[in-house]
Amino acid sequence: MSDLTQISTSLQRVILPIYAIIGIIGNSLNIALLSQRCLFYHACSRYFLALAGNNLFYSTMLLTYRILSNGYQINITTNSIIACKIVNYISTLTTFLATYFIILASIDRCCASSRNAQIRKFSNVRVAHWMIFLVVGVLALFFIHILVIYGLEPDKGFICMMQANTTYFQVYIIIQVLLFTVVPPSLMIMCGIITIKNAKRSRIAPISVSRFSRTENQLGQMLFFQVGAQVLLTLPTSVSYLIGTFPNYIRTTPTYAFVAAVFQVLITFSIGMPFFSYILSSRVYRKQLKELFHKTFRKCGGNQNEHSVNQNNVPPDIAVA
Repeated sequence: MSDLTQISTSLQRVILPIYAIIGIIGNSLNIALLSQRCLFYHACSRYFLALAGNNLFYSTMLLTYRILSNGYQINITTNSIIACKIVNYISTLTTFLATYFIILASIDRCCASSRNAQIRKFSNVRVAHWMIFLVVGVLALFFIHILVIYGLEPDKGFICMMQANTTYFQVYIIIQVLLFTVVPPSLMIMCGIITIKNAKRSRIAPISVSRFSRTENQLGQMLFFQVGAQVLLTLPTSVSYLIGTFPNYIRTTPTYAFVAAVFQVLITFSIGMPFFSYILSSRVYRKQLKELFHKTFRKCGGNQNEHSVNQNNVPPDIAVA
């Protein structure tokens, strides 16, 4: 094992468990807060909820697998061809879902900020539900071929990998690169520009700002920070993925393997990052977080006080007994 490989392994042993804890706590709080009444009845919140649920599953299940396989060389995919296929299928699907839920939220903000009433109708909870189901279904079907092309390679020590000696594999890699490294950032940036232009036009027009509209603006700010952080965290991995896709001498070097592993650790932080971007960008989110903590601590304190009162009210003969 080379020095760079040892450094990469040690890095993943330390950082991945931290990311897993951050992801579990952060996404659990996101689900709890986005389910509050003031946020729940907004279409954009439904996309954020879908994202939080997807990221929570990734943090609990797939990060645990990565910690064991990359950090401690305990890899279940090398012992079972079924595990090899299912783990890679779910891992790929959840990674893409996280990105495309953000795209859906970006499109929703474009519709919500439009001055065209017909376009604004697409920003509603019912449409959000249908779009979430549609994206999950399309991506689940699109990646179903992973269950076929992944397998154990006996010549390479039963490593779980794609069967790369086919034209289909090369076409699939190109399509996957486009869907992950080109299409998402392009759509996010384009929707962001349109939303900003629509917001500037809305400021010029004399409109009354309701509480619902203020929350909509707060959700737009949350999405803006989310998109910026997502692009910054995924861009290095996208570049390394592009380099590794096409034939070149760089992808065979230990340095490339080390840098790609570091970038992969970096993109993993995007799983727990939404919680921090929401706190930094949204006042209503910070308010809901404070209220949640206040209710939780008050409930715990009330239970303790009730327990103390019950103990004090115990009859003397029972207390002695």
